Formats: sequence, structure tokens, C-alpha cells
Amino acid sequence: MNEVDFDQAVIEMLTLALMRLTCTHEKDKGTSRYVASTSYDVSTIASLIQQGLVEWKGETGRLDLTADGFFFGDVMAARIGMTLLESVRNPHAPEYAHGGEGESLSRPGFTVVDGGHDANHPQAEQPARPAAPSSFDPCPPIRMEDRPPFDPAANRRENDARAFRVHIELDLEGLHPCWREIEIPATATFLDLHVVIQRIFNWYDEHLFSFKTTARGQKLHIEEACFLDPSLEVFEPADYAVIEAAGIRLGDVFPRTRTARYDYDYGDGWEHKVKVVKTISNSKLAVPRLVDGAGDAPPEDVGGPGGFERFLQVVANPKDPDHESMLAWAESQMAFPFDLAAKQRELAESFDADRERWMKEVVRRNR
Repeated sequence: MNEVDFDQAVIEMLTLALMRLTCTHEKDKGTSRYVASTSYDVSTIASLIQQGLVEWKGETGRLDLTADGFFFGDVMAARIGMTLLESVRNPHAPEYAHGGEGESLSRPGFTVVDGGHDANHPQAEQPARPAAPSSFDPCPPIRMEDRPPFDPAANRRENDARAFRVHIELDLEGLHPCWREIEIPATATFLDLHVVIQRIFNWYDEHLFSFKTTARGQKLHIEEACFLDPSLEVFEPADYAVIEAAGIRLGDVFPRTRTARYDYDYGDGWEHKVKVVKTISNSKLAVPRLVDGAGDAPPEDVGGPGGFERFLQVVANPKDPDHESMLAWAESQMAFPFDLAAKQRELAESFDADRERWMKEVVRRNR
């Protein structure tokens, strides 16, 4: 790929991410669509249309994200956001511009956090950045084959009849406890566990997810199949083995390792602490079941723990001018109080269909 092609690919990637972040979700007579702005470069839009990522609806003058466009736009937006977040968390790390050695990507007095100039933070107080050696590569790619190898099935049990009781706690930063406990067969995959978590916490399964854990001394980053695409390798953690969620069973990791972290929606940043609290031998459990839980889960897309805190304040105050509209929005998001018996029935009735839908998607993306 020459420099011109590379620059165009970057422009298309950033445009798709912006379309995903700024699109409007419209529902009409049972159909759902994500409408993007048409105010982007015409040639870039044409290329995205050719790639099947957006569709031009000439009769209405509408530009819709396709299912792939929505998904990969989500991927790009999340990955770019994670990279920016890492630069904020590690402000003393050297940053280099594409155009010259040692040139900072950030202007003096400009912060990524607030998106503007900080008048009280003059240039003289900015942390010094070391000069870059001429051979420095600011973003060396980590090839998949160079990452630590890990075979999920290396110690897999044949005819594994175990099940695990798993405690899952959503970290709401002290707003209130929100946890669920499930029992799930050891032969279930981490994709199956993702499907269960989505149901029991009332998530919509419209954003990216990943698990982080360790097994046999190796750090694992367990994600969706599409992340094994070489074009996305630069975003993956270099010291982790990257595993497809549908290809690794819970019994390949648990109970020797008893904990994991499940992240959902990298924009809102929901973190779930996963812990195996009991191993059940010779279980006859065929599908996962919810056995206990407490605490209302936040509405989807509320804006992370900070947005949820604001949500709770508004709905608790009838005098707040946003009170009625916030309640109506919460109802549209199906943010109902947690009901253990109702969720138990919902999981039992939905799991097979949810899993089948996901497996079809895995097969489609692995072609």
C-alpha cells in the first residue's frame, strides 16, 4: 500500500467512526436503521458505499449505515477512543506527529480530556517530551504470529460434566450494588457467557465486548471473531494472546483461574467483575441459568457510571425539568427494575435463540 492509499484508508476509517458516533437511530413499523450525515467528502462516501458499509437511499436522500458499517464503525470509534484514553492516562509517554521527528501530536495548552485550550495551564508547565531518535517507529505493528501462543484446547477435558456458579458484579463506582449469579456448563464458551451477561444485565448487545483473564500463565484477550482481522492488529494488546470468544470454553480457563473482567461498550465503559464461586461436579445442567441477583442495571447508552449517576438524580427528583422526559427515555430503553423471577424466565426462553443468532454471525464473519 503506497502513502496515498494509506492516507485514504485512514480517512475512510475515521469517517466511518464519525458516522457511527453521530448517526441517528430511527425505528419505524418494526424496522430499525442508523442514519448518517451526508456532509462528508463525496469520494469517501462513494468508497464506503462500494465497500458495503453505507447505503444511499436516493428516494429519501438518506445515508444509512449497513450492519457491517455500524459494526466496523463501532470498532474503529472504540479503538481510536481507547488509544486516546491511553495517551491521557500516560501523559508522559512520547508522542510524535506523522510529519517530523520529535514533533508532539498535542498542541501546548490543549487537552484531549476537555477538548479545548486550558488558559490556566501555560506552555511552560507542560511535561517535557524526550526527543525521538531518527529510527523511532511511533506505532510498530505487532503481528498475530509474534504474540504469545495459546492453545485453548491443550488441556481440555473430554466429556466435561462440570458446571460453574459464577458471580458477576457490574462496577457502578459506588452508586449501588448490581450483581447477578449464574450457573453455566463448563463446556459453554466465553461467547455463551457474553450472551448470558447481555440478558441478565438488560444490555442490548449493540456494542463491542471483551474478556480479560489468564490461563496457564498466559494473559488472554478474548474477543469477537472479526478482531482477528490483520488490519486491526495494531489495536490489540501486544502481550496478550488474542482468542476468539467462540473458540474457548469456560472449562479451558476455570476453575484454575477464578476471575476475569468483562468489558462492554468501550464508549460508556461498563466493567463487570467475573468470579467463579463454586465448581459443580457431574452436573446435568444443559443451558445457563440465573440463580440470584440484586440491583437495577443502568439503561443502555446512559453514558457510563457518570451518566448513570445523573440519571438517578433526575428520576429521583420530580421537580427536575428533565424528570418526565428522562422517565420516558428510560422506558424506551426498557430500563425496568430488576425482577429475579422475570429475568430467570427471560434467560431460559431466550438463550438458545440468542446463541444461534451469534453463531450465525461468527460463521459469516469467519468466511
